[in-house]
Amino acid sequence: DHPESYHSFMWHHLFKHIDILPQNVHILDGNADDLEEECRKYEDKIKSFGGVELFLGGIGPDGHIAFNEPGSSLTSRTRVKTLAYDTILANSRFFDGDISKVPRMALTVGVGTVMDSREVAIIITGAHKALALAKCVEEGINHMWTVSAIQLHPKGLIVCDEDATLELHVKTVKYFKSIDHVIHDLIGTENVGLQ
Repeated sequence: DHPESYHSFMWHHLFKHIDILPQNVHILDGNADDLEEECRKYEDKIKSFGGVELFLGGIGPDGHIAFNEPGSSLTSRTRVKTLAYDTILANSRFFDGDISKVPRMALTVGVGTVMDSREVAIIITGAHKALALAKCVEEGINHMWTVSAIQLHPKGLIVCDEDATLELHVKTVKYFKSIDHVIHDLIGTENVGLQ
C-alpha cells in the first residue's frame, strides 16, 4: 500500500480505469515471506494461463528491461534482483528525492520471461534514453543492455519519440521513417497491428 509501490502505481494509473476484476490482476508480492518462492509461483502462474500474450514495458537509461539491470542473464526468469545505483538514484524522485528511502532490491520478471511473451512492445521516450535505444537497435544482443534481447523476438516492437533517436545514425532514423511512410501511405495504419 505504499504510494510509490508498483502495485499502487498500476492500480492508480491503469487498473482502476479499466474493466478488470481484481482477481485477474497478478502482481508480484514484494512483501511475501519467501521472495524466491513468490517468484517461482509467479512463473508457474504464467505457465498455468498459457503464457503472456503481450509484454508492454519501458526501459531505464542504461537499457534495462523490467528490473533486469546490466549484466543480467538473457535467459533469466522471475527473481529477486539487486538494483544498480543508477536505478536507485533515478527512482529517488518518487521518494521525495531521498535516496535512503528507495528500495535496494526488486522482484522482476526475467529477460527470458519477457521474451517468452507472444508479443513484446517497448516504449522508449526522452533524450536520456537515446543511448540505450541506439545500443538496442544498432548493436548486437548484449547482456549489458538487456533490452537488446528484443532483437531475437519474432514479434517485437519498439515505439519511441524523436528525442530517443538522438544517438541513432541518421541512416537508421531515415530507414525506420521510410517504413513508417510505407505503412501510413501505402498499407494504411488501420491495417497494421502488432501482428
